[in-house]
Amino acid sequence: FLLSSYFSYLFHSFSLLSSHFPSLSSLIPLIFSDQNEEDPSGIPPASVFFAFAIFFAASIAFLDLCCGPRSRKCQNPKCKGLKKAMEFDLQLQTEECVKSGATKEIDRLPWKGGSESNPDYECLRAELRRMAPPNGRAVLLFRSRCGCPVAKLQGWGPKRGRRHKKSQANLALKGGVDNR
Repeated sequence: FLLSSYFSYLFHSFSLLSSHFPSLSSLIPLIFSDQNEEDPSGIPPASVFFAFAIFFAASIAFLDLCCGPRSRKCQNPKCKGLKKAMEFDLQLQTEECVKSGATKEIDRLPWKGGSESNPDYECLRAELRRMAPPNGRAVLLFRSRCGCPVAKLQGWGPKRGRRHKKSQANLALKGGVDNR
């Protein structure tokens, strides 16, 4: 699609130039003629231009294959192949988010450093524990160049017990006053 628009633009601009310069418009029939007395090889110039166009299209296709967005994707079928992805990502997950099961993909990731008890990452995990919400967790995701997560480091927040509702019998014994 883009190549055709480039060629149409070039052809249009060349036609505009040739209308202003009559000497250029006189060269067009000479390019596509088969009879050329100066060329001893006998190869018409149109076939040279055709070969150049084929070579140009093949080189554009090769560059697209090697350097295009498809080359940035990993083996993950959900990979987006981002160009400038962040190296890491911090996610704060509440208790409801952890229980809902929306984090199954993160749970399957390996731990950064090989194990949970790696002393090199203990300072970082302590910071993650401070940031984590109560009964939730803070997850530091390490990402590859394409943006897909490859490893995690997580810190769980402080455990808070659930509030127990006061029963009506306890309220009656204490005088019916509810001091919540």
